Amino acid sequence: MVKQNSEASSIALINNVSSIFTFPLEKRIVVPVSCSCARGIFQHNASYFIQYLETVFTVANNTYQGLTTCQAILDQNPFLSPKYLDIGSYFKVPLRCACPSSNQMAKGVISLLVYTVTWGDTVQSIANSFGVDEASLLEANKLSQESTLYPFTPLLVPLTNENRLTNGKSANQGNSTNVGNFSCLYPNGSVQVGEKDIYCRAQNKKFPAKLVALLGVGIGLGLLCFFVFAYKLYQFLKKRRSRIQKARLFVQNGGLMLQQRLSSYGSSEKTKLFTAEELQRATDNYNKSRFLGQGGFGTVYKGMLPDGTIVAVKRSKTIDRREIEQFINEVVILSQINHRNIVKFLGCCLESEFPLLVYEFISNGTLSQHIHVQDQESSLPWEDRFRIAGEVAGAVAYMHSAASVPIFHRDIKSSNILLDEKYSAKVSDFGTSRLISYDKTHITTIVQGTFGYLDPEYFYTSQFTEKSDVYSFGVVLIELLSGEKPISSTRAEDEKNLVAHFISLAEENSLEKILDPRVAREASAEVVHAVAKLAMNCVRSNAKNRPSMREVAMELDGMIKSQHCLEIIDQENLVGDEEDDSTSETDSKLGEDDIAFSKETGTVSI
Repeated sequence: MVKQNSEASSIALINNVSSIFTFPLEKRIVVPVSCSCARGIFQHNASYFIQYLETVFTVANNTYQGLTTCQAILDQNPFLSPKYLDIGSYFKVPLRCACPSSNQMAKGVISLLVYTVTWGDTVQSIANSFGVDEASLLEANKLSQESTLYPFTPLLVPLTNENRLTNGKSANQGNSTNVGNFSCLYPNGSVQVGEKDIYCRAQNKKFPAKLVALLGVGIGLGLLCFFVFAYKLYQFLKKRRSRIQKARLFVQNGGLMLQQRLSSYGSSEKTKLFTAEELQRATDNYNKSRFLGQGGFGTVYKGMLPDGTIVAVKRSKTIDRREIEQFINEVVILSQINHRNIVKFLGCCLESEFPLLVYEFISNGTLSQHIHVQDQESSLPWEDRFRIAGEVAGAVAYMHSAASVPIFHRDIKSSNILLDEKYSAKVSDFGTSRLISYDKTHITTIVQGTFGYLDPEYFYTSQFTEKSDVYSFGVVLIELLSGEKPISSTRAEDEKNLVAHFISLAEENSLEKILDPRVAREASAEVVHAVAKLAMNCVRSNAKNRPSMREVAMELDGMIKSQHCLEIIDQENLVGDEEDDSTSETDSKLGEDDIAFSKETGTVSI
């Protein structure tokens, strides 16, 4: 067992090999280490690097073959988890060792070798293997002849000058022979071993030609088989490395956490896991031409799946614990949602270097892009704005009271509302959203969100409620009416905060000063005042006085239906007026014809 923290030259010297020698598998070797006393216990602290999925148990019993214990590792590294070790990190492994006592040194013992007992070992076999006396072996380990040896038990083997050689063959040039279980090197032709000399003589024999030919063919076939075997082994190891890497990335990207959270909500079957290769092909290896935009979580690319579905692939820029938790949170949230006005989640990928989310592709950008434009004529018409407000309210109301588990969005804003080809709203970005149990009314968290949309009460108390989402939606309503951004440094000092400025003008009955020109031109005064009143109710400073999202959605729905009915009545009245005009003209023509006919017959009748 080769332990870390030993130099190659030291290992080569004590094993009587060169520093470039490759040890065969299952070969017993000796590794010299420094032994020190810590807290009354002799031990050597080795540093271990975690390369793949392991546990403390496998490190202690497989990697170090019983030279340490799980408890010793955990005592030395209190921060470690017994079940999951972070790939790419280091930790200390305390290995059993000992230094010769004064009594042992008086008997010629120069070092104590730690040997791990394996199946079939006895005191006699171990003593014979290392050429030591049974009595000294028993004394060093405080054992008796009747003691039972258990596998994976480390024993101390006292070594003297006479028995410090070890098993193996030397890689140095020269002659070698085996004496018992030990290798001896004699580059000068002979070496003194015990009481007799062993000599090595060269044999001058010539190989027959046929034998040389057979050897050549055999070597050729052997090399061919070797290369075929090596190629197959390379392919096998490559696939194995790929599987190990994917497993490591799956854990690194929060796969275990995702499975646990999805199973707790009973939605693990709803989430599709894409492979990294699938999404690379879909986005043309994340080509710049497929770039759609940049978000807080990462970069978004346009892609096409094998079945022709156009998708948006969100790819993280960096990896840290907080972003992984946001990623997992967004997957869990979206797996609970099924609503026509919420962006559809198609799946994710956890086996790539950075985690990936896959959504339906929304073609018309964000609501913010369509209402904050320089050219007022190209901005959204009032009819679309009114309808989008109702759709967003319905989607948020669904999350609060109709989803399988209530959801607080926590970042409602115009840039998180996407518009499809028909300008229908799609609420997106659930990275900071939270699932809420039915018995809770709020969550206490570090304040997160976008300045200008943040509920002041949440900002001061750190308690987020469903009314905090209502406040953010109220700001979006004011944006739709005014076409202005929530916070702007280009406006006057008392107008920088859109909500405060809007409320001030509304109280002065001067809303026309802040209305978007297109809204002022297309919307009726009654509807504008009704929506403005609803928006101000949503942004009340006291959350208890705000309506719920369900009430907001119902009120907007009622307004939209009322306006639709008025439009139908106006159209019917217009058609009726046109029909009356047409009937009058027809009657007039008929009257003239009747008069003319009566004159011809000699009578006049009207």
